[in-house]
Amino acid sequence: MKFFKSIFSTFTIWVLAALLNALISATWMSLFATEFNRWPVWFFLSVVFTLFFSLPGILIFWLVLLSNWEKPLLFQTLLKVGFIISSLSSLFLFVLNDHEIEGQQFPLSLSIIISSIASIMIHFTILKNISLNKIANDYASVNP
Repeated sequence: MKFFKSIFSTFTIWVLAALLNALISATWMSLFATEFNRWPVWFFLSVVFTLFFSLPGILIFWLVLLSNWEKPLLFQTLLKVGFIISSLSSLFLFVLNDHEIEGQQFPLSLSIIISSIASIMIHFTILKNISLNKIANDYASVNP
């Protein structure tokens, strides 16, 4: 049951991170790139593209999480992986040939990275509970 609760929490955090990225990106683009009245369009496009392009990242996140479940430095490992994955996925902005985002690639990439790291930071309590449950289970198995 805890596994499904963790999956649901991760899904919720993933969507919240996409909304955070969309909020930052749409505000940036509205204030510095185009007219402010296009904010809803930028927000919608940011949410859609964030969810689409972060899907491989969330799968890699879960693979790393499951493969390092027993490791003591799980949180640090996930932070590093999240930073690398979000940095690589933000490179797409630099190869995208769109005049609307021309000159805005760096702030938008920064928004992607901030949202990714924020989502992993939100996972901290989940990972802490996993670690505490592991310690309690290890202690219970040693001292019956």
